[in-house]
Amino acid sequence: MRVIAIINQKGGCGKTTVAVNLAAAFRELGRKVLLVDLDPQAHASLALGVTADEVETTIHDLLTDPRVKTADAAAKLDGGLSIIPSSPVLSAFEQELAGKPGRESRLLAKLSRNPGDYDYVVIDSPPSVGLLTFNALMASGEVVIPVDPSYFSVQGLGKLNETLALLERETKHAMTVHVLMSNVERRTAFSRDVIAEVERAHGTRMLKTIICHSVRYKEAAYRGTPIFGMKRVDHLREEFLALARELESHGPSLAIENVDEWMVRLHGPRRVAEGILFVFNAPNARNVYLTGEFTGWSSEGIRMEKDEHTGLWKAVLHLEPGEYEYRFIVDGVWIKDPDNTDSVLNEFGQENSLLIV
Repeated sequence: MRVIAIINQKGGCGKTTVAVNLAAAFRELGRKVLLVDLDPQAHASLALGVTADEVETTIHDLLTDPRVKTADAAAKLDGGLSIIPSSPVLSAFEQELAGKPGRESRLLAKLSRNPGDYDYVVIDSPPSVGLLTFNALMASGEVVIPVDPSYFSVQGLGKLNETLALLERETKHAMTVHVLMSNVERRTAFSRDVIAEVERAHGTRMLKTIICHSVRYKEAAYRGTPIFGMKRVDHLREEFLALARELESHGPSLAIENVDEWMVRLHGPRRVAEGILFVFNAPNARNVYLTGEFTGWSSEGIRMEKDEHTGLWKAVLHLEPGEYEYRFIVDGVWIKDPDNTDSVLNEFGQENSLLIV
């Protein structure tokens, strides 16, 4: 599964137009595609004729409710393209998750559970650099930055590259960055000059495909369809098909790798050949037990075995598909799983870790 984030903190660069029509172009090539609308303005959803009041589940539910899975939030549209729609309530996401661990990896945690469901996931990010955009970046192996031919866009591109470099240094999460010239008036000398300047500064990252300016994109969005649903726009369709093919030519090496490792970091328990593996990092603990709904919340729990080389305590359980709340008992102290972002409040107002098998 290749995950591509479309980002730019500047408006007017065609970010949503690129996200919607690139996703549709991958679908035209016969790929299984999911478009994630991560912008509270929900423009990508509206551009495909989807409104929040018409669906039961949105991206806000997926990111905040541990029981909501990617498949629950994805709506399949005519033509086979799937979308996880957005809604204005997503604006409160940053405040809702303030101080919570793993908040910048919520989207990655959900997408990585079923990496085989889609060939491509395209994320339309908000026009800002905040928690939602960081979720998009952490979930992605690739970034496409649409740049319109303007002085402000060229200046903003440099700042955005600095932000991406900082993120990579701090999180060790590497991404391949592509620069895409978008909303271009080919006939003007100024546009040609800007393209040449961007190519000089970002030549190795710059895509060969150029997306031209056309009012037909606005018309398509008004009708709730990608450009492939419009008539007499063959040249516009060909531009996005060329973009999709160019990105495909970079090969699948840009997919999210080491999914098992991410599952440990984001969920804690993961499926192995013997069952469900629980892992707890406590090299100095004397004993660690696992307890939960599968033990009737026994205070004795299931004794975990320590790997003396790594300091990790491990236990494997055979569990039927379903939902299970659990905790670790570390030297007599009950704690939630620090490596699992999914949790629910219990009757005492404390958090139990939640495992969905």
